[in-house]
Amino acid sequence: SRVGPITPEERQALRQASILHDHYREAQDRESAYELLRQRAADAAIAAEAAKREAEAAKQAATQSAVAAQDARREVSDAVAQVVHCREDSDNVVQAAQRRLREAIFAVVAPSLEGPLQRVLDVGCSVGVGTLALRDWLDQRGDRGAVVEGLDLSAPMLAVARVRDREGRIAAWHHAAAEASGLAAGSFDLITLQFVCHELPQSATLAVLAEVGRLLRPGGTVALVDQDPQSSVIRRLPAPIATLLKSTEPYLEEYFSLDLPAALQTAGFGSVRSQPCDPRHRVVVAQRMCVSA
Repeated sequence: SRVGPITPEERQALRQASILHDHYREAQDRESAYELLRQRAADAAIAAEAAKREAEAAKQAATQSAVAAQDARREVSDAVAQVVHCREDSDNVVQAAQRRLREAIFAVVAPSLEGPLQRVLDVGCSVGVGTLALRDWLDQRGDRGAVVEGLDLSAPMLAVARVRDREGRIAAWHHAAAEASGLAAGSFDLITLQFVCHELPQSATLAVLAEVGRLLRPGGTVALVDQDPQSSVIRRLPAPIATLLKSTEPYLEEYFSLDLPAALQTAGFGSVRSQPCDPRHRVVVAQRMCVSA
């Protein structure tokens, strides 16, 4: 160790060797705590002003939305009023079209019926539109005493049918499979299948025809209404429409490829007729052949 002053040269050497050498040589511009707090306060004031503007904008937008909603409700109310005002005419148009189609269907069926009908079954009746139309037609042709029944595999559809049949004009709504109805053999004079077969694979259609043959009395009539494979309207459908139709009707190609008149003859029916009832649909009518003793 050493006691006493050091020389200027020694002092200079110690300074240069220090870890703090040149650390404070240049002036440093550092913010004080006051400056930091002042800036934070200024930023907070700017944010508050921005939030205030956003709140005002949101309030204005809410007011505009309320006005728009009120206008929309008024437009909906006006539209509903127009619909209600025109509903009777629209219903009349739809009902008239349905009536024309059903009249054309039953006009094809009529020549195959012999004598008064006692019991009639609509297979695949769905919600009962065709069944009730069948009841109307029978009443008009003088078969008011005929008992009309419907059969379908869908319980929800039958529930709707019962609601539609407010007056109880249909004697029974059977919940059963069309190919295994469980109903008595030889108990019906007329059985209809309205727009059913195109919903079924061929194997199911053939099974249904066998069951219909079991249910009909000898000489009884079956009438099948469905799309007409020979229809020029169907044959001229644009490819995209035909593809869309097939996508919603998975068994349509099977139906079109089935020779329905030939299938009826194979199932034991005779006097088979196939006749268009409108540009898209046909009615195939046949009679259960009497078995000779």
